Amino acid sequence: MKQIGLTFLLIAAWMTACAAPTPDPQAQIRVAVAATLQAMPTTTPMPLPTPYPTYTPLSLANLFCSYRFCIGHPSDVYLIDQGARRNPPLPSTYDYGVLFSYSTSLFLQMAWTLSGPSFDPQGVMRLIMDPAEQFQGQMETLLTPTLNIFYQPITVSSQSVLPFGGLAAWQCGGRDFVWKVYTPQDGMALGLLKEAVARFRCE
Repeated sequence: MKQIGLTFLLIAAWMTACAAPTPDPQAQIRVAVAATLQAMPTTTPMPLPTPYPTYTPLSLANLFCSYRFCIGHPSDVYLIDQGARRNPPLPSTYDYGVLFSYSTSLFLQMAWTLSGPSFDPQGVMRLIMDPAEQFQGQMETLLTPTLNIFYQPITVSSQSVLPFGGLAAWQCGGRDFVWKVYTPQDGMALGLLKEAVARFRCE
């Protein structure tokens, strides 16, 4: 009988040793929390903003804008950077530059440079005068809300298909600007100048 009891105790002890250990409640909680966090959806990243062109407050038709200024021009011409056409190229800058345009009915040229201590309109005009050109008549002053523009008719070679011309000079934003035109008919230059400077602005 003692042997049976001893055998029963041994079997009970062996079964107890083989039974699964009681799990740690804290470990179970940690596993459950980790699984819950892993299953949670991640935050969707905000989409990058789409760049849209800004509104232009004025029409760009018949308008040249570069080098931090804008000026109007006739619809049948466009202004070209004269220095960029050289070999090697010497493109215009904010400080100095020359633009031109040519067609069978019109020649336009424009230049700018940093202003000096004093302003001499005819001296500025000579920046783009050809040796054969001469001032003609009296200088006129055109006043706009923001500019004082000095206009001077010039003589052009009588052999030219564009025998009439005019020059204008003004200051804006610390720079001197000069504008020149050749036309096929007398009296056209001043009207073209007024159209150009009506849309002029500078920074």
